Amino acid sequence: MNVMNKKNFTLSIAMGVALVSGAFANSPAKDLEVFDINTVEYIEEEAELDLGFDVADYLPEGFNPYKMYVDLNAISFVEEEIEISDLSQYLPEGFDAYAYPTDVQSINYIDTTDSFSVDFDTKKHLPKGFNAYLK
Repeated sequence: MNVMNKKNFTLSIAMGVALVSGAFANSPAKDLEVFDINTVEYIEEEAELDLGFDVADYLPEGFNPYKMYVDLNAISFVEEEIEISDLSQYLPEGFDAYAYPTDVQSINYIDTTDSFSVDFDTKKHLPKGFNAYLK
């Protein structure tokens, strides 16, 4: 019996140590530093683009890409006024664009399943036996 009690005691101590270390595993022992993204230094490489020829040969003498050669503020734009005549002749009688619908029946919905007919027979213009659904 003495050997069995010694094994149980050792096993109990080992389980207790494992349980305590597992309980404190989630709580860090030291304070965490606050990470600031602005402190990260980025290395930017300046990529050289080789076109296979010298672009300076194709620019005018004394060309400065930073100099404004054309002053866009000096250009005067002419705004054409569009004369809108009375459009009520094209609208139905009593039409009010700002009228609020009084009941549900006065709201017109466009139904995508509505069919319409065109007075045009397309079969006259297609080859005999034409089937659009065949692969």
